[in-house]
Amino acid sequence: RFSDPKACYDYLFKQKWPTGFICKKCGHSKCWVSARNLYICTQCEHHHSLIAGTIMDSSKKPITYWFKAMWWFTTRKSGVNAVNLKELLGFGSYDTAWYWLQKLRRCTIRKDREKLSGRVEVDEFVIGGQRSGKRGRGAEAKTIVAAAVERCDQKKQIGRIRLQVILDYSAYSLETFINENIQSGSNIATDSWSSYSSILKEQYHHVPTNQSKDGKDHDSLYGAHLVVTLIKRLVRGTFQGRFEPKYLQNYLDEYVFRFNRRKSKYIGKKFMRIVQQVVKSSKI
Repeated sequence: RFSDPKACYDYLFKQKWPTGFICKKCGHSKCWVSARNLYICTQCEHHHSLIAGTIMDSSKKPITYWFKAMWWFTTRKSGVNAVNLKELLGFGSYDTAWYWLQKLRRCTIRKDREKLSGRVEVDEFVIGGQRSGKRGRGAEAKTIVAAAVERCDQKKQIGRIRLQVILDYSAYSLETFINENIQSGSNIATDSWSSYSSILKEQYHHVPTNQSKDGKDHDSLYGAHLVVTLIKRLVRGTFQGRFEPKYLQNYLDEYVFRFNRRKSKYIGKKFMRIVQQVVKSSKI
């Protein structure tokens, strides 16, 4: 379907103007297309580019390469790393493939996405190399990640998730994460960490659990613990445990994008979503 540049630009056109071309300068609805794939308004002659200002801007590679990259990025169950993408696209440089993937990962999160609601499990965990010393909240030189997982009380199924790198385990960091990602009035299940009790009194219904006393047979944070296990498995498998902490949020955003669409019946819909986000993206 996207074997030539025209097919790619036609698809981008439909994502940018679903109801037809509209000049952003004068509001006119007719245009003509130049040899450089610029859409020029027939009334004011204002030039519109489908890739200007986006992550594809100034790229020397054909746009068909970008569409192939977006397809493999969204349709592979475990994602794709830079080595795989380099081989699939025939790049001569690993750095180019790596840079493209970082750009695509930054396009996976919608700014206006709906917050989690209902019963939500919240927990934190650390990701980092194998180091000796204390584990858990006392671990040093590792990156802290907060996780929020929707649960369906009746069927005990996992819904949507949110993942975010946080600076520390303080009440401020946890409150910021919760307020940005969870709808007010939701039932929030956490462990007995003291920081949660001080921030979940007014806007949420807090259900703390002492994991050490209840034991594994009564794991009220089963959904959060399962997601944490899957993420760590991904880091060890797809990325062989190697990543720079400053890019970890990009990997987490990609995982959230894919996980929250795991039940989608149509692969093409996931592809469409990433294309829409790329069209709305800012040049990175």
